[in-house]
Amino acid sequence: MLLKSKDPKDQLQLFFKQDPQYLKTYVKEHPNNKMAWYLLGREYEAQGKQGKALYCYAQAGEIYEAYENQKVNLPPEALEQIRGWGSTRKRRRRMGRLRLGLALLMLAAAVLFAPGAPSLPVYVTEKEVPLPEGVTPAQLQETKVYYITGGKTQERIGAALQSMLLEERISSFAILARGIPMGQTSWISWLRKPEVLLSVEAKQDASQQQINYHDAESCGCQPADPGKAEQIVAAWMSKQEQELVLKSAIAYYTKANGRAPEQLTELTASYPGNVLPGVTADMQGLFDRQKDEIAAETAEWVKQNGSPKASEAMPGAEGLTKPMKEPLRIVVDKSAHRLALVSGNLIVRSYAVGLGGDRTPEGTFAITEKVRNPNGKSNGEFGSRGMTLSDTLYAIHGTNRPSSIGKDESLGCIRMRKEDVEELFDMTPLGTPVTIGRGLLPAEESRSGSPFRLPLQTGETNPGKVYRWLN
Repeated sequence: MLLKSKDPKDQLQLFFKQDPQYLKTYVKEHPNNKMAWYLLGREYEAQGKQGKALYCYAQAGEIYEAYENQKVNLPPEALEQIRGWGSTRKRRRRMGRLRLGLALLMLAAAVLFAPGAPSLPVYVTEKEVPLPEGVTPAQLQETKVYYITGGKTQERIGAALQSMLLEERISSFAILARGIPMGQTSWISWLRKPEVLLSVEAKQDASQQQINYHDAESCGCQPADPGKAEQIVAAWMSKQEQELVLKSAIAYYTKANGRAPEQLTELTASYPGNVLPGVTADMQGLFDRQKDEIAAETAEWVKQNGSPKASEAMPGAEGLTKPMKEPLRIVVDKSAHRLALVSGNLIVRSYAVGLGGDRTPEGTFAITEKVRNPNGKSNGEFGSRGMTLSDTLYAIHGTNRPSSIGKDESLGCIRMRKEDVEELFDMTPLGTPVTIGRGLLPAEESRSGSPFRLPLQTGETNPGKVYRWLN
């Protein structure tokens, strides 16, 4: 690629000449927005335009490095010239070297993306689940999944189907599944594969909607193959955790500040305003598409104070709910030595923890502080993460004594394994409520084989404070 003009706008126009996409317009207007460059790079990579993808990732700089957990492997000369574009005072002196840097960039791209070379990884918090043939990402976005609890009688399933068809507009797919309970409790396990009972595929004529029954017991019929519906549910579930973490963060930010965030960077401010460590590209895309709808939904959560009664249950059918439609909260069971991250009656995660017996207080608290590597260490007495409860000396934190998990050896704090507290830290926004008591949770754990992770896009350390939590 040969850039003859010395004007950055002309250079950008040349770069985007043959690829009209909305992101290109945005980065032309905001050439210093590194998140936009990163998203544009992902677009190009999806199109197989690896050279241009690499160029965008280099422009994205530390945003790319945070998302992909690696640096852009380019010659230093190329990176130096690219990062120098924003300085107009030095532009004239650097243009000669910029041409050389871009030539090196194109050469690096040619080598890196030669046949047989590995492609750049894409950061995801969960494994990407392929969609069934003929189902588009847009249809997945509009898919509605419902859970039903209790028995699978034909009467109950019929009432649930009637509610699905009458109470909600189905524009894509609607799927009814039975959530799997944990033990002999009313808690439903999010991580256990739900049992798909029926599916509805929308048609232009609502009277022609295709209804497929997938469970012989609940329909008294020869069931249809559930494969397609199960695959849709799996793909839907892979996106829901990111969506719920984002919406919970917005809700608790709104509660604390009296307004919803205008930009997601307000959620990823440096300590002590670090509501979240960062956001994924999917979370950013969801916010960009549905900012106003999310603000209205989360404002209602705040108004109801996170009450599950109005936000999740559907009228007309006993036990019919829409999962992952309530803000996240933490429940700690002192009897079972368990800490669960829950949404409504769904247990999203459940971990074994170490406690302090009667020294661990009971009641309702909130996460008022989140700190990475408390006291400047990742392997100290508080481990690599800490979350303060209601500005007290009690906290949820890691430990350098993993053998204490499941026991009452602390002075009152809640100890967690390293991998567990790091996942919980990423999933738990600042402001999340915490309830501590006895007899609240089932004894079994519920941990993911691929832990949830957010990219680090802010500063979360607090070197100016010595933490003395009641460990």
